[in-house]
Amino acid sequence: MRGLAEYIMRGRKEATLAVAIAAAIPLLFWFSAAALALVILRRGLPEALPVLAWGMLPALAWAFVGDLTPVLVILGSAGLAVVLRQHNDWVRVVLLAVPLGVVYALALLLALAEPLQAMADGFREMLPELLPQMGLQLDGAEQATLVARLDALMIPVLGGVMGAMHMLMALISLMLARSWQARLYNPGGFRQDFHRLRLPPLVAIGLLAVVIVAPQWPQLAMLSPVASVPLLLAGLALVHGVVGIKKLGSGWLIGMYALFVIFIRFAYPLIMFVAFVDSLFDFRSRMRPPSGSPGDDDPNSQG
Repeated sequence: MRGLAEYIMRGRKEATLAVAIAAAIPLLFWFSAAALALVILRRGLPEALPVLAWGMLPALAWAFVGDLTPVLVILGSAGLAVVLRQHNDWVRVVLLAVPLGVVYALALLLALAEPLQAMADGFREMLPELLPQMGLQLDGAEQATLVARLDALMIPVLGGVMGAMHMLMALISLMLARSWQARLYNPGGFRQDFHRLRLPPLVAIGLLAVVIVAPQWPQLAMLSPVASVPLLLAGLALVHGVVGIKKLGSGWLIGMYALFVIFIRFAYPLIMFVAFVDSLFDFRSRMRPPSGSPGDDDPNSQG
């Protein structure tokens, strides 16, 4: 990856080729987004605009045939890269990604209205058979009420899940770009930034409240998956930070991510809750040796 990052940083021509070619290849939009974000982080938006213009052509072609993902992720990652370059604040970036995720959800609900409705219709037909398999024994009236409620929530929640996934992809592309930048110009800088990512208490309380309460109303249900992403990233940052402080080695992180994928149904809410508790008590500062860890270099050394 270092070699690719060096190639992108050689000049505008190389960066444009990397962004455009990756955007044209199926499933490589994330690399295109990361390459563009790297140019923005290092050289600023004015220098990156020609790269963005050429790189967006393949993404727009994908959008024309019905795949909005490249356009949404590339533009979202670029916008977040501008914010990160200006403020060097990951908390600000992660929180600004929340309204971005809502925009993603609305755009995808509009673009995929027919497929989502067909999926909801199919689930509605299967639901009466699924409820007994889930251990729910309901009479006719109770079952009808539950089916109606789940049916009203299904499309908004699906839109929110898709918006959250695209939001997460944009953030991961930006993180990849920042890690490339740090590797080239400030080794260890991104690691320090990510290990310190922690949500302010009021923000964490608000996000957790949205995650829990929003599904009570179909009109707000899409907000729940989107609001969960900052808590997820803060929880993962906590795990990385603890592993770094304790010098436990990368094996612990590999094991953690393997368990997360296998038991995602339980691990996702657990990590969110741990991030919420950490926002109140700041576990990393309590675990850090009295001498502390060295601060970051001047942020301009990365930008």
